[in-house]
Amino acid sequence: MGKISILFCINHMNTGGVEKSLLALLRTLPRDRFEPHVALMRHSGELLGDIPADVPVHVIRNIERNWPRLSAPLRRARDISGPLNYLIAKAKGTLVHYYEHVLGDTRDIDSHFDIAVSYQGPSELLDWYVTHRIDARVKCSWIHFEVSKCFINRRTTRLIYPAFERVFIVSDSAKAIFDNIFPELSDKTRVFHNIVNADEVRRLSREYGIKKRPEAVQICTVGRVAWEKAPDIAMLAAKKLKEQGFAFDWHFVGNGNMLDECRKMAGKLGVDDCMHFPGLKPNPYPYMAAADIYVQPSRSEGYCITLAEARLFGMPVVCTPFPGSEQIDGQSNAQIVSFDPGALAEAIVRAAAMPRVQPPVEVSNIDDINLLIELCSPENILE
Repeated sequence: MGKISILFCINHMNTGGVEKSLLALLRTLPRDRFEPHVALMRHSGELLGDIPADVPVHVIRNIERNWPRLSAPLRRARDISGPLNYLIAKAKGTLVHYYEHVLGDTRDIDSHFDIAVSYQGPSELLDWYVTHRIDARVKCSWIHFEVSKCFINRRTTRLIYPAFERVFIVSDSAKAIFDNIFPELSDKTRVFHNIVNADEVRRLSREYGIKKRPEAVQICTVGRVAWEKAPDIAMLAAKKLKEQGFAFDWHFVGNGNMLDECRKMAGKLGVDDCMHFPGLKPNPYPYMAAADIYVQPSRSEGYCITLAEARLFGMPVVCTPFPGSEQIDGQSNAQIVSFDPGALAEAIVRAAAMPRVQPPVEVSNIDDINLLIELCSPENILE
């Protein structure tokens, strides 16, 4: 049997968990079995240069060129037909009709693939493009989100997803939520945990140092500074810790639409001396390595790759009960606590008294790669 050609389609290569998980998967796929490709809706992002050199990168120019019309159809229209088709599509409850109007029949990628993957699902535009404009024997979606808490068009999902032979979901609990909302698709779903390249994470963690106050407990959170990652709850917990006289420095590492707001809120709460928002760090791992405690207070996750990465350093871990938090079950210095600032603060105090544990050599299961080989092989799916 020849190599399986597999195309992973993704929005862009910004610094985020989905993009990082794709990079780890690309590095892990055995080249004697797979010939991986990447397709981008927009040729942008801090992680573009990290795509392995042997992986061809395709750009969906038709989407990139028409992005203003796709992202702001009523403000960036060329003529009346655009807004009219958009309003018709909205009235039908799905934007599929509008995508067909804007993008037409153009195929930016002429190659044929054994497998095409919509890697950032559910994503209305990306899912539609993979199912309607990519030539592949087998088509799959890859879901990284808790679908009950992120905005998705359920009507479009029900319209498009029957065209996918497989729907990979990154955690057991996220799969259970998806299957409950879309029971008619449950026979297609399989769990595939995000891949974490342990050696690479540990190597990058030594690239630079973090200045530390010797009397302060070092706390780290890595993620978008956005509602779903709950930086507001983290700051309220920080306020309670400070009021108790607990000395700490909490680094919430990442960019996001709440970054400026959170920096101002930290000042208003009086925690800007101990609650730090350093912004985007393409390599956040030195912050993890320097931390005494890792905290993930998220409202919503699919798997939470940063939690898996933090486990590689053996420090105590505190998180809320989001899908994917089950990965820390059985870790003696890990706590899953209710989504409440007081509970979070109390757990951090307890964590400060806990020892580090021997970190796992790996946090990924190589059986997942074997699962991909078994389930995605066209001869298996189409038999």
